[in-house]
Amino acid sequence: MHLTGRSYFLAVLAAVLGISGLWSADPALHGLWSGPLALLLAGLAYESDRVRRMQLDVMLDIPRRLFLGRATSAAFLFAQSGARSLTLEYAPAAPAAFLPLGAPRRLRVSGGVPVRDAFEAVAVRLGPQEWPALPARVLGRLGLAWWSHDLVPACRLQVAPDTLRAAGRRPGGVLAGQRLRGRSGAGNELHQLRAYVPGDPLGRIDWKATARSGALVTRELTEDQHLDILLLLDAGRLSRTGAGALDRLGLYANVAARFARQATAQDDRAGVLVFADRPLALCAPGRGLAAVRRIRDLLEGLETQAGESDVVAAAARARSLLRRRSLVVLLTDLDDATLAGMLARAVRLLAPPHLVLVAGVQSPEIAALAQAPARDWRDPWVALAATEHERRARGHREQLRRMGVPVVAAREERLEDEVIGLYESLRRRRRI
Repeated sequence: MHLTGRSYFLAVLAAVLGISGLWSADPALHGLWSGPLALLLAGLAYESDRVRRMQLDVMLDIPRRLFLGRATSAAFLFAQSGARSLTLEYAPAAPAAFLPLGAPRRLRVSGGVPVRDAFEAVAVRLGPQEWPALPARVLGRLGLAWWSHDLVPACRLQVAPDTLRAAGRRPGGVLAGQRLRGRSGAGNELHQLRAYVPGDPLGRIDWKATARSGALVTRELTEDQHLDILLLLDAGRLSRTGAGALDRLGLYANVAARFARQATAQDDRAGVLVFADRPLALCAPGRGLAAVRRIRDLLEGLETQAGESDVVAAAARARSLLRRRSLVVLLTDLDDATLAGMLARAVRLLAPPHLVLVAGVQSPEIAALAQAPARDWRDPWVALAATEHERRARGHREQLRRMGVPVVAAREERLEDEVIGLYESLRRRRRI
Protein backbone atom coordinates (compact mmCIF):
# COMPACT_ATOMS: atom_id res chain seq x y z
CA MET A 1 0.00 0.00 0.00
CA HIS A 2 1.16 3.51 -0.89
CA LEU A 3 -0.69 6.58 0.43
CA THR A 4 -1.76 9.32 -1.98
CA GLY A 5 -1.81 13.10 -1.51
CA ARG A 6 -5.35 12.95 -0.08
CA SER A 7 -4.27 10.66 2.73
CA TYR A 8 -1.30 12.84 3.55
CA PHE A 9 -3.58 15.89 3.61
CA LEU A 10 -5.92 14.24 6.11
CA ALA A 11 -2.98 13.07 8.23
CA VAL A 12 -1.44 16.57 8.26
CA LEU A 13 -4.86 18.09 9.06
CA ALA A 14 -5.27 15.73 12.01
CA ALA A 15 -1.76 16.63 13.25
CA VAL A 16 -2.43 20.39 12.96
CA LEU A 17 -5.76 20.08 14.79
CA GLY A 18 -4.14 17.97 17.51
CA ILE A 19 -1.38 20.51 18.08
CA SER A 20 -3.94 23.31 18.06
CA GLY A 21 -6.00 21.48 20.67
CA LEU A 22 -2.97 21.04 22.93
CA TRP A 23 -2.06 24.71 22.79
CA SER A 24 -5.63 26.06 22.88
CA ALA A 25 -7.59 26.76 26.07
CA ASP A 26 -10.86 26.04 24.22
CA PRO A 27 -12.04 22.52 25.18
CA ALA A 28 -14.01 22.27 21.90
CA LEU A 29 -10.74 22.02 19.92
CA HIS A 30 -9.30 19.15 21.96
CA GLY A 31 -11.06 16.36 20.06
CA LEU A 32 -11.18 17.79 16.55
CA TRP A 33 -8.05 15.93 15.47
CA SER A 34 -9.87 12.59 15.65
CA GLY A 35 -12.31 13.53 12.87
CA PRO A 36 -9.85 13.60 9.92
CA LEU A 37 -7.98 10.63 11.35
CA ALA A 38 -11.19 8.58 11.69
CA LEU A 39 -12.21 9.58 8.18
CA LEU A 40 -8.79 8.46 6.86
CA LEU A 41 -8.88 5.10 8.67
CA ALA A 42 -12.47 4.43 7.64
CA GLY A 43 -11.68 5.27 4.01
CA LEU A 44 -8.63 3.01 3.98
CA ALA A 45 -10.65 0.16 5.47
CA TYR A 46 -13.33 0.62 2.82
CA GLU A 47 -10.80 0.67 0.00
CA SER A 48 -9.05 -2.41 1.37
CA ASP A 49 -12.32 -4.32 1.46
CA ARG A 50 -13.20 -3.29 -2.10
CA VAL A 51 -9.77 -4.25 -3.42
CA ARG A 52 -9.99 -7.69 -1.79
CA ARG A 53 -13.36 -8.27 -3.46
CA MET A 54 -12.13 -7.04 -6.84
CA GLN A 55 -11.26 -9.57 -9.53
CA LEU A 56 -8.59 -8.20 -11.84
CA ASP A 57 -7.03 -10.47 -14.48
CA VAL A 58 -4.41 -10.10 -17.17
CA MET A 59 -3.87 -12.14 -20.33
CA LEU A 60 -0.97 -12.03 -22.76
CA ASP A 61 -1.78 -11.80 -26.45
CA ILE A 62 1.43 -13.08 -28.05
CA PRO A 63 2.43 -15.96 -30.35
CA ARG A 64 3.54 -18.99 -28.37
CA ARG A 65 6.55 -19.41 -30.66
CA LEU A 66 8.89 -16.45 -31.04
CA PHE A 67 12.03 -16.02 -33.12
CA LEU A 68 15.37 -14.94 -31.75
CA GLY A 69 16.11 -11.26 -32.29
CA ARG A 70 12.88 -10.56 -34.21
CA ALA A 71 10.49 -7.90 -32.85
CA THR A 72 7.00 -9.36 -32.30
CA SER A 73 3.82 -7.36 -31.71
CA ALA A 74 2.12 -8.34 -28.45
CA ALA A 75 -0.27 -6.87 -25.88
CA PHE A 76 -1.43 -7.20 -22.29
CA LEU A 77 -5.22 -7.57 -21.91
CA PHE A 78 -6.60 -6.31 -18.58
CA ALA A 79 -10.14 -7.09 -17.43
CA GLN A 80 -11.98 -6.56 -14.11
CA SER A 81 -15.34 -7.71 -12.81
CA GLY A 82 -16.53 -4.50 -11.16
CA ALA A 83 -19.11 -2.11 -12.63
CA ARG A 84 -16.98 1.00 -12.13
CA SER A 85 -13.71 1.70 -13.88
CA LEU A 86 -10.45 1.73 -11.93
CA THR A 87 -6.98 3.17 -12.34
CA LEU A 88 -4.21 0.60 -12.75
CA GLU A 89 -0.47 1.21 -12.71
CA TYR A 90 1.87 -1.67 -13.55
CA ALA A 91 5.48 -2.42 -14.45
CA PRO A 92 5.65 -4.30 -17.79
CA ALA A 93 7.92 -7.12 -16.65
CA ALA A 94 9.36 -9.61 -19.14
CA PRO A 95 11.44 -12.81 -18.86
CA ALA A 96 15.19 -12.37 -18.55
CA ALA A 97 15.50 -13.68 -22.12
CA PHE A 98 13.70 -10.59 -23.49
CA LEU A 99 14.70 -6.97 -23.89
CA PRO A 100 13.20 -4.70 -21.17
CA LEU A 101 9.76 -3.34 -21.99
CA GLY A 102 10.26 0.14 -20.56
CA ALA A 103 8.85 2.32 -17.77
CA PRO A 104 5.73 1.65 -15.67
CA ARG A 105 2.41 2.41 -17.35
CA ARG A 106 -0.92 3.76 -16.10
CA LEU A 107 -4.33 3.07 -17.63
CA ARG A 108 -8.07 2.96 -16.90
CA VAL A 109 -9.80 -0.43 -16.83
CA SER A 110 -13.59 -0.40 -17.27
CA GLY A 111 -15.84 -3.14 -15.98
CA GLY A 112 -16.61 -5.87 -18.51
CA VAL A 113 -14.49 -4.30 -21.28
CA PRO A 114 -10.90 -5.64 -21.61
CA VAL A 115 -8.25 -2.97 -22.08
CA ARG A 116 -5.43 -3.70 -24.52
CA ASP A 117 -1.94 -2.31 -23.89
CA ALA A 118 0.33 -3.07 -26.86
CA PHE A 119 4.12 -3.52 -26.82
CA GLU A 120 6.91 -5.11 -28.85
CA ALA A 121 8.65 -8.21 -27.52
CA VAL A 122 12.21 -9.03 -28.63
CA ALA A 123 13.66 -12.36 -27.47
CA VAL A 124 17.45 -12.43 -27.08
CA ARG A 125 17.92 -15.98 -25.74
CA LEU A 126 16.81 -19.37 -26.95
CA GLY A 127 14.69 -21.98 -25.22
CA PRO A 128 11.42 -22.18 -23.26
CA GLN A 129 10.42 -19.04 -21.33
CA GLU A 130 7.71 -18.39 -18.74
CA TRP A 131 6.26 -14.90 -18.42
CA PRO A 132 6.72 -13.51 -14.88
CA ALA A 133 4.10 -11.82 -12.72
CA LEU A 134 3.51 -8.11 -13.37
CA PRO A 135 4.02 -5.91 -10.29
CA ALA A 136 0.93 -3.68 -10.22
CA ARG A 137 -1.07 -1.41 -7.97
CA VAL A 138 -4.69 -0.23 -8.06
CA LEU A 139 -5.95 3.18 -6.95
CA GLY A 140 -8.66 2.88 -4.29
CA ARG A 141 -12.21 4.08 -4.90
CA LEU A 142 -11.70 7.15 -2.69
CA GLY A 143 -8.25 7.92 -4.03
CA LEU A 144 -6.62 7.49 -0.61
CA ALA A 145 -4.05 4.80 -1.44
CA TRP A 146 -2.51 2.62 -4.11
CA TRP A 147 -3.05 -1.07 -3.31
CA SER A 148 -0.47 -3.62 -4.46
CA HIS A 149 -1.71 -6.41 -6.71
CA ASP A 150 0.31 -9.07 -8.56
CA LEU A 151 -0.96 -9.99 -12.03
CA VAL A 152 0.11 -13.38 -13.39
CA PRO A 153 -0.23 -13.84 -17.18
CA ALA A 154 0.44 -17.62 -16.90
CA CYS A 155 2.03 -17.85 -20.34
CA ARG A 156 4.78 -20.17 -21.58
CA LEU A 157 6.69 -19.37 -24.76
CA GLN A 158 9.30 -21.04 -26.95
CA VAL A 159 12.11 -19.03 -28.56
CA ALA A 160 13.49 -20.53 -31.78
CA PRO A 161 16.24 -19.43 -34.17
CA ASP A 162 15.12 -16.98 -36.82
CA THR A 163 15.50 -18.65 -40.22
CA LEU A 164 13.68 -16.12 -42.41
CA ARG A 165 15.61 -12.87 -42.00
CA ALA A 166 18.14 -13.61 -44.72
CA ALA A 167 17.71 -10.44 -46.77
CA GLY A 168 17.93 -10.81 -50.51
CA ARG A 169 17.62 -14.61 -50.45
CA ARG A 170 14.51 -16.47 -51.37
CA PRO A 171 13.56 -19.01 -48.68
CA GLY A 172 13.52 -22.49 -50.08
CA GLY A 173 14.03 -26.11 -49.32
CA VAL A 174 13.76 -29.56 -50.75
CA LEU A 175 10.78 -31.64 -49.68
CA ALA A 176 12.79 -34.82 -49.93
CA GLY A 177 13.83 -37.81 -47.91
CA GLN A 178 17.27 -38.88 -46.80
CA ARG A 179 18.20 -40.93 -49.89
CA LEU A 180 19.41 -39.67 -53.24
CA ARG A 181 18.03 -41.03 -56.49
CA GLY A 182 19.80 -41.24 -59.77
CA ARG A 183 18.88 -38.57 -62.29
CA SER A 184 19.21 -38.51 -66.06
CA GLY A 185 22.37 -36.74 -67.15
CA ALA A 186 24.04 -36.82 -63.73
CA GLY A 187 27.72 -37.60 -63.68
CA ASN A 188 31.24 -36.18 -63.94
CA GLU A 189 32.52 -34.02 -66.76
CA LEU A 190 35.78 -32.08 -66.94
CA HIS A 191 35.14 -28.36 -66.60
CA GLN A 192 38.67 -26.92 -66.52
CA LEU A 193 42.22 -27.28 -65.23
CA ARG A 194 43.56 -24.68 -62.82
CA ALA A 195 46.47 -24.11 -60.47
CA TYR A 196 46.38 -26.04 -57.19
CA VAL A 197 45.09 -24.10 -54.19
CA PRO A 198 45.91 -25.25 -50.62
CA GLY A 199 42.93 -27.22 -49.37
CA ASP A 200 42.04 -28.86 -52.70
CA PRO A 201 41.46 -32.63 -52.28
CA LEU A 202 44.37 -34.78 -53.48
CA GLY A 203 42.01 -36.89 -55.55
CA ARG A 204 41.36 -33.93 -57.86
CA ILE A 205 45.03 -33.31 -58.75
CA ASP A 206 45.73 -34.06 -62.40
CA TRP A 207 49.11 -35.75 -62.16
CA LYS A 208 49.75 -35.85 -65.92
CA ALA A 209 49.16 -32.11 -66.25
CA THR A 210 51.27 -31.60 -63.12
CA ALA A 211 54.16 -33.55 -64.66
CA ARG A 212 53.97 -31.55 -67.89
CA SER A 213 53.71 -28.14 -66.24
CA GLY A 214 56.02 -28.73 -63.28
CA ALA A 215 53.40 -27.34 -60.85
CA LEU A 216 50.40 -28.89 -59.16
CA VAL A 217 47.26 -28.71 -61.30
CA THR A 218 43.72 -29.39 -60.11
CA ARG A 219 40.84 -30.76 -62.19
CA GLU A 220 37.46 -29.06 -61.86
CA LEU A 221 34.52 -31.28 -62.69
CA THR A 222 30.96 -30.31 -63.46
CA GLU A 223 29.44 -33.14 -61.46
CA ASP A 224 26.21 -32.60 -59.58
CA GLN A 225 27.29 -31.76 -56.04
CA HIS A 226 25.61 -33.11 -52.95
CA LEU A 227 27.80 -31.75 -50.19
CA ASP A 228 27.93 -32.66 -46.54
CA ILE A 229 28.10 -29.57 -44.30
CA LEU A 230 28.64 -29.60 -40.55
CA LEU A 231 28.31 -26.38 -38.56
CA LEU A 232 30.28 -26.26 -35.28
CA LEU A 233 28.84 -23.77 -32.77
CA ASP A 234 30.91 -22.55 -29.83
CA ALA A 235 28.72 -22.37 -26.69
CA GLY A 236 31.59 -21.76 -24.24
CA ARG A 237 32.24 -18.88 -21.87
CA LEU A 238 33.10 -16.34 -24.57
CA SER A 239 29.79 -16.95 -26.37
CA ARG A 240 28.13 -14.83 -23.67
CA THR A 241 29.74 -11.73 -25.16
CA GLY A 242 27.21 -9.31 -26.58
CA ALA A 243 26.68 -9.07 -30.34
CA GLY A 244 24.17 -6.29 -30.82
CA ALA A 245 20.90 -7.11 -29.06
CA LEU A 246 21.86 -10.80 -28.86
CA ASP A 247 24.80 -12.62 -27.35
CA ARG A 248 27.21 -14.42 -29.66
CA LEU A 249 25.62 -17.82 -29.10
CA GLY A 250 22.27 -16.41 -30.22
CA LEU A 251 23.92 -14.88 -33.28
CA TYR A 252 25.64 -18.19 -34.09
CA ALA A 253 22.31 -20.03 -33.75
CA ASN A 254 20.57 -17.66 -36.17
CA VAL A 255 23.43 -17.90 -38.66
CA ALA A 256 23.46 -21.72 -38.42
CA ALA A 257 19.70 -22.01 -38.93
CA ARG A 258 19.75 -19.72 -41.98
CA PHE A 259 22.87 -21.41 -43.37
CA ALA A 260 21.19 -24.81 -43.08
CA ARG A 261 18.11 -23.50 -44.88
CA GLN A 262 20.26 -22.09 -47.69
CA ALA A 263 22.32 -25.28 -47.98
CA THR A 264 19.31 -27.60 -48.17
CA ALA A 265 17.88 -25.38 -50.91
CA GLN A 266 21.02 -26.39 -52.89
CA ASP A 267 20.23 -30.07 -52.15
CA ASP A 268 23.22 -30.29 -49.77
CA ARG A 269 23.16 -32.10 -46.43
CA ALA A 270 23.48 -29.92 -43.32
CA GLY A 271 24.09 -30.77 -39.68
CA VAL A 272 25.09 -29.05 -36.43
CA LEU A 273 27.50 -29.84 -33.60
CA VAL A 274 27.38 -27.67 -30.47
CA PHE A 275 30.37 -27.72 -28.14
CA ALA A 276 31.86 -26.05 -25.09
CA ASP A 277 34.43 -27.87 -22.94
CA ARG A 278 33.04 -31.02 -24.61
CA PRO A 279 30.59 -31.78 -27.44
CA LEU A 280 27.11 -30.93 -26.14
CA ALA A 281 24.61 -31.71 -28.89
CA LEU A 282 24.71 -33.18 -32.37
CA CYS A 283 22.41 -33.25 -35.37
CA ALA A 284 23.93 -35.38 -38.13
CA PRO A 285 23.89 -33.94 -41.67
CA GLY A 286 20.60 -34.47 -43.45
CA ARG A 287 18.74 -33.28 -46.51
CA GLY A 288 15.61 -31.25 -47.08
CA LEU A 289 13.34 -29.26 -44.82
CA ALA A 290 13.23 -32.17 -42.38
CA ALA A 291 16.93 -31.54 -41.62
CA VAL A 292 16.24 -27.81 -41.15
CA ARG A 293 13.50 -28.62 -38.63
CA ARG A 294 15.77 -30.99 -36.70
CA ILE A 295 18.52 -28.37 -36.57
CA ARG A 296 16.09 -25.69 -35.42
CA ASP A 297 14.72 -27.98 -32.71
CA LEU A 298 18.25 -28.66 -31.47
CA LEU A 299 19.18 -24.98 -31.43
CA GLU A 300 16.08 -24.01 -29.43
CA GLY A 301 17.52 -25.53 -26.25
CA LEU A 302 20.99 -23.94 -26.40
CA GLU A 303 22.50 -22.23 -23.37
CA THR A 304 25.93 -20.73 -22.86
CA GLN A 305 28.29 -22.75 -20.66
CA ALA A 306 30.64 -21.45 -17.97
CA GLY A 307 33.68 -23.49 -19.07
CA GLU A 308 36.33 -22.78 -21.66
CA SER A 309 35.74 -24.11 -25.17
CA ASP A 310 37.67 -27.17 -26.35
CA VAL A 311 37.56 -26.87 -30.12
CA VAL A 312 39.99 -29.79 -30.54
CA ALA A 313 37.54 -32.20 -28.91
CA ALA A 314 34.78 -30.86 -31.16
CA ALA A 315 37.00 -31.35 -34.23
CA ALA A 316 37.76 -34.93 -33.22
CA ARG A 317 34.03 -35.65 -32.85
CA ALA A 318 33.34 -34.06 -36.24
CA ARG A 319 36.08 -36.09 -37.94
CA SER A 320 34.65 -39.34 -36.55
CA LEU A 321 31.20 -38.38 -37.84
CA LEU A 322 32.05 -37.29 -41.39
CA ARG A 323 32.84 -40.20 -43.70
CA ARG A 324 33.65 -38.23 -46.86
CA ARG A 325 35.08 -34.83 -47.75
CA SER A 326 32.80 -32.18 -46.24
CA LEU A 327 32.60 -28.50 -45.47
CA VAL A 328 33.06 -27.77 -41.75
CA VAL A 329 31.89 -24.29 -40.72
CA LEU A 330 33.29 -23.30 -37.32
CA LEU A 331 31.52 -20.38 -35.60
CA THR A 332 33.71 -19.33 -32.70
CA ASP A 333 35.54 -16.43 -31.09
CA LEU A 334 38.37 -14.99 -33.17
CA ASP A 335 39.24 -12.08 -30.86
CA ASP A 336 41.00 -14.13 -28.17
CA ALA A 337 44.50 -14.77 -29.53
CA THR A 338 45.23 -17.17 -26.65
CA LEU A 339 43.01 -19.72 -28.43
CA ALA A 340 45.03 -19.53 -31.67
CA GLY A 341 47.10 -22.62 -30.98
CA MET A 342 44.09 -24.76 -30.10
CA LEU A 343 42.18 -23.58 -33.16
CA ALA A 344 45.16 -24.34 -35.42
CA ARG A 345 45.35 -27.90 -33.99
CA ALA A 346 41.64 -28.38 -34.64
CA VAL A 347 42.06 -27.24 -38.25
CA ARG A 348 44.99 -29.64 -38.80
CA LEU A 349 42.84 -32.44 -37.38
CA LEU A 350 40.08 -31.77 -39.91
CA ALA A 351 41.95 -30.61 -43.03
CA PRO A 352 42.64 -32.60 -45.05
CA PRO A 353 40.37 -34.28 -46.06
CA HIS A 354 37.72 -31.70 -45.11
CA LEU A 355 37.57 -28.01 -45.94
CA VAL A 356 37.27 -25.86 -42.81
CA LEU A 357 35.67 -22.40 -42.84
CA VAL A 358 36.24 -20.38 -39.66
CA ALA A 359 33.94 -17.45 -38.87
CA GLY A 360 33.52 -15.09 -35.93
CA VAL A 361 32.44 -11.63 -34.87
CA GLN A 362 34.84 -8.74 -35.28
CA SER A 363 34.14 -6.45 -32.36
CA PRO A 364 33.64 -2.81 -33.42
CA GLU A 365 34.24 -1.62 -29.85
CA ILE A 366 37.92 -2.68 -29.96
CA ALA A 367 38.49 -0.77 -33.21
CA ALA A 368 36.75 2.29 -31.75
CA LEU A 369 38.99 2.20 -28.66
CA ALA A 370 42.10 1.91 -30.83
CA GLN A 371 41.16 5.02 -32.84
CA ALA A 372 39.54 7.12 -30.11
CA PRO A 373 41.16 10.50 -29.40
CA ALA A 374 42.88 10.89 -26.04
CA ARG A 375 40.95 12.96 -23.46
CA ASP A 376 42.41 11.46 -20.29
CA TRP A 377 45.85 10.25 -19.22
CA ARG A 378 44.59 6.65 -19.41
CA ASP A 379 43.27 6.93 -22.98
CA PRO A 380 46.64 6.43 -24.77
CA TRP A 381 47.25 3.26 -22.80
CA VAL A 382 43.74 1.98 -23.59
CA ALA A 383 44.28 2.75 -27.28
CA LEU A 384 47.66 1.00 -27.20
CA ALA A 385 46.14 -2.11 -25.60
CA ALA A 386 43.29 -2.13 -28.16
CA THR A 387 45.77 -1.76 -31.03
CA GLU A 388 47.85 -4.65 -29.71
CA HIS A 389 44.70 -6.77 -29.31
CA GLU A 390 43.73 -6.06 -32.92
CA ARG A 391 47.24 -6.85 -34.14
CA ARG A 392 47.27 -10.23 -32.41
CA ALA A 393 43.78 -11.09 -33.67
CA ARG A 394 44.78 -10.12 -37.21
CA GLY A 395 47.88 -12.30 -36.94
CA HIS A 396 45.71 -15.17 -35.72
CA ARG A 397 43.47 -14.87 -38.79
CA GLU A 398 46.44 -14.64 -41.15
CA GLN A 399 47.91 -17.81 -39.64
CA LEU A 400 44.69 -19.66 -40.44
CA ARG A 401 44.63 -18.30 -43.99
CA ARG A 402 48.20 -19.49 -44.56
CA MET A 403 46.95 -22.96 -43.65
CA GLY A 404 44.44 -22.75 -46.51
CA VAL A 405 41.47 -21.97 -44.27
CA PRO A 406 38.88 -19.42 -45.45
CA VAL A 407 38.30 -16.99 -42.58
CA VAL A 408 35.37 -14.63 -42.07
CA ALA A 409 35.67 -11.90 -39.43
CA ALA A 410 32.77 -9.47 -39.68
CA ARG A 411 30.50 -7.32 -37.57
CA GLU A 412 27.41 -9.07 -36.27
CA GLU A 413 25.04 -7.56 -38.85
CA ARG A 414 27.30 -8.74 -41.72
CA LEU A 415 28.38 -12.16 -40.44
CA GLU A 416 25.51 -14.15 -41.94
CA ASP A 417 25.81 -12.60 -45.42
CA GLU A 418 29.57 -13.08 -45.57
CA VAL A 419 29.50 -16.69 -44.36
CA ILE A 420 26.75 -17.74 -46.77
CA GLY A 421 28.33 -15.73 -49.57
CA LEU A 422 31.68 -17.48 -49.07
CA TYR A 423 29.94 -20.89 -49.02
CA GLU A 424 28.26 -20.11 -52.34
CA SER A 425 31.55 -18.89 -53.79
CA LEU A 426 33.38 -22.06 -52.71
CA ARG A 427 30.60 -24.15 -54.17
CA ARG A 428 30.72 -22.36 -57.52
CA ARG A 429 34.51 -22.71 -57.68
CA ARG A 430 34.33 -26.42 -56.77
CA ARG A 431 36.60 -25.97 -53.78
CA ILE A 432 34.58 -28.41 -51.66
